[in-house]
Amino acid sequence: MASILSTTVVLCLQYILAACSCPDGWQRHGPTCYHFSHDLESFGIADLMCKHMGGVLAEIETLQESSFLSAQVASFNNRYWIGLTDIQEEGIWKWFNTNTMLIQTNVSNWASHEPDNTNDIENCVILGGTKGLWWDHPCHEFNRYICEMLDESGNVIG
Repeated sequence: MASILSTTVVLCLQYILAACSCPDGWQRHGPTCYHFSHDLESFGIADLMCKHMGGVLAEIETLQESSFLSAQVASFNNRYWIGLTDIQEEGIWKWFNTNTMLIQTNVSNWASHEPDNTNDIENCVILGGTKGLWWDHPCHEFNRYICEMLDESGNVIG
């Protein structure tokens, strides 16, 4: 009985420590740490900033991740870059760091009538507004950004 109790305590402590292991300024959701920036950058500089901090621009792969990020962004009521772009080929949306096509993930949260490529210059994606929806947006404009942390093996977790 004592060994079961001590094993349970050890497992609980490991869980608590794992839940608290995100760096300062990062927020945990499931196995992933997220950083919601306060500074404004272009898409390219936002990607570099995430890499400098040990992460990448957020790549949304599950409905749970999408719901979490949308809720967070809606509560902040700001616009944030995520790592989605069609810069290589118009209308073919890919996650910037993994080069995974959006249609392979079956997850999207586009605002009504988006993506629309207004003025033929909207090749990057922001997540924002009071509902946390996606809009295509000019990559050179300045917005906040969401980074997700890499695990120790260098694979994106999230």
